[in-house]
Amino acid sequence: MVDLGKILGAGADITRLQDVVDFIADHRDELEASAQIARDIPALLRLLSSGLADAGTHASKAGAALSGTAGATGRVGDSAEALASISSSLSSVGKLVGEAAKDISKVPLMGGPSRQLATAANAVGDTKETLDGLSGDLKDISALLDTVGQALERLGTTLGATGREANKFVGG
Repeated sequence: MVDLGKILGAGADITRLQDVVDFIADHRDELEASAQIARDIPALLRLLSSGLADAGTHASKAGAALSGTAGATGRVGDSAEALASISSSLSSVGKLVGEAAKDISKVPLMGGPSRQLATAANAVGDTKETLDGLSGDLKDISALLDTVGQALERLGTTLGATGREANKFVGG
């Protein structure tokens, strides 16, 4: 057997060295598994960094598709404006029909047609109110989409930056 005291020199604590050797021998499987994990970490970090960067790109694209005048926000906002314009036109039509109903009611034997025109004017007024509500809802949806779109764009930027930083750990 080899005399470790002679090899390591006087004063070497052979019992501590023996403890280390025994630990290694007793935990060889765990140490090999840990070494394999350590060898796999760079590939895992490359996969993670690539995935984060890809997720960032997609989140940014989704955010851009939602926000801004060219995105869903703009289109929904444009629809809200169109409905507001239609509502305004219906308001004018309703007023004209209502005024016509009043004028016609003054003509003898025109009470029936006058009531029908008044009913039509009320229906136009109700439709205008519904369109106003719908227009307001679309404006609210547009604002929400813009908020979500901007958040997705920021998320995309952050994920991309995190992916690039993670890639640096593996020499990328």
